[in-house]
Amino acid sequence: MDFEFIQSKFHDFKKKNSNSAFAKIDDFFEEIKEQYLSEKTKELVKTGLSRDSAHNKARQSWRTFVGYSLQRLLTVMLEELFSGTDLRFVKDSELSSNNLSKEKDLVRRMLEIHFNKYSFLPDADIIVYKYDSKKEAVKIFCVLSVKNSFRERGFETTYWKLKLKESQITKHIKMFMVTPDKDDEMNVIEGTRGPKKTRVILEYELDRIYMAREDFEKTDKVKEIDKLFGDIKTLVDKNE
Repeated sequence: MDFEFIQSKFHDFKKKNSNSAFAKIDDFFEEIKEQYLSEKTKELVKTGLSRDSAHNKARQSWRTFVGYSLQRLLTVMLEELFSGTDLRFVKDSELSSNNLSKEKDLVRRMLEIHFNKYSFLPDADIIVYKYDSKKEAVKIFCVLSVKNSFRERGFETTYWKLKLKESQITKHIKMFMVTPDKDDEMNVIEGTRGPKKTRVILEYELDRIYMAREDFEKTDKVKEIDKLFGDIKTLVDKNE
């Protein structure tokens, strides 16, 4: 199942759900889940696995596939919304090559976290920036960490936010998280003593959290995903 298919299906899903498409992202993935599992199982059977083993592996790969697809769909949406502006978007995985363009090399250098002689990129699924080709300069506004669930090293994002704050070069960069919160770690469940540890720490340390779901406790820092696009525009306008 390639991304062009996912994009086409999501386009149809948006038509049916208008502005709430990302808030209902779980419904979208449920619509395509059986087709994904069927195609992935057939693909794995061709490698010599039994049908049961292939189906189990297909199910195990589903969570990773959802995370990857959500990240790609967000990138496409951002590119569409900011089309005609000079705002740019790149994945951290695109910055790992030894043969980067001048622009991407500058993005990497302006985002790297240094540990003495070593340096690494933070948890940055989508990097939002501008590039001035005349001055050969990059300005990074924020990075988006996309988490399908918090089994996916949720607190790693808070660690990288703290590291960004330590450097004069990177301390201005906002760290946003986007998640459908599949494990219900961010929601404040009625009748309990309060929010879970995951929510308390992430809300305290990160600049903003955008929920790709409909039912959750909203605050100034935990918002509907539809607010992300306007917040990025406001952030850019304030920091030109």
